[in-house]
Order: sequence, then structure tokens, then C-alpha cells
Amino acid sequence: MAESHVVSGLVAKRSELAGLVQHYQTEISRMTGDLTHIDATIKLFAPEFDLRTLRAKEHRERNQYFKLGECQRMTLDILREAESALTSRQIAAELLQRKALELSSEKIDLFQKSALAVLKRLEDKGLVKQGDTQGVSHTWKIV
Repeated sequence: MAESHVVSGLVAKRSELAGLVQHYQTEISRMTGDLTHIDATIKLFAPEFDLRTLRAKEHRERNQYFKLGECQRMTLDILREAESALTSRQIAAELLQRKALELSSEKIDLFQKSALAVLKRLEDKGLVKQGDTQGVSHTWKIV
């Protein structure tokens, strides 16, 4: 027979997730209604407007540690000052030091995620490029 504390923990987690699903389904229904009203209002003012041409705007969660554009500026500064190509984890550790925050694996993971997003955008703009592979990580350097 399964341990009672394991089962009770799983039941509590299932209950929590079911509550979240119900909450978000209610929110989706409300927002779908709002979209329908906005679509009707657009058609009222511009009947010829094709609503299928509108793209959904991407929703991004902002990182609480950086102001707008700060992570990108700091990442570029780190790469400019580096003597060789750096991995995203090395960049994340340097970002933590520059922000005067404690080095913990959770924060390094969070900052690495932010640094990778910035590096991908900068790569698309042609400002940085991936270098050699170090283990499972790529190195990054300024073009």
C-alpha cells in the first residue's frame, strides 16, 4: 500500500492544479468574450477590415531584476570586455556579480535564461555569434 503522506501530497497537488485550470478556463472565457466585443466594434467602424490579418502579440514575462533593455546592454558590455568567448552560464554569473546579487544556482539559471534570450535576439540582429561548443554549451562572442 502506498504511503499515506505521499498520497495526501499528490491529492493536494492535484487539487491545486485543478483549481488553476478552472481559474484559467474562466479567464479564457472572459477574454474570448472581450475579443468578440472588440472585433464587433472594429467591424462597426471599419466593415471592410479583415480581422484575420491581425497577429496575436506575444506575451513576455519581464525579469524583475532588469529594467527595460538593461540585460541586453550589460550582456553586450560583458562580451566586449571578455578576452575570449563566453558561455551563457558565464555571462549569467557575471550579470549576477554586476547586479551585486548572491550567486545561487537558482538565480544563475534565471539569469542564464534571460541571457540566452538576449543572445538569440542579438544573433538575429547580427551583433553576436555562437562560437565553439564547450560540453553542452555554446560560447558567444561579438561579431
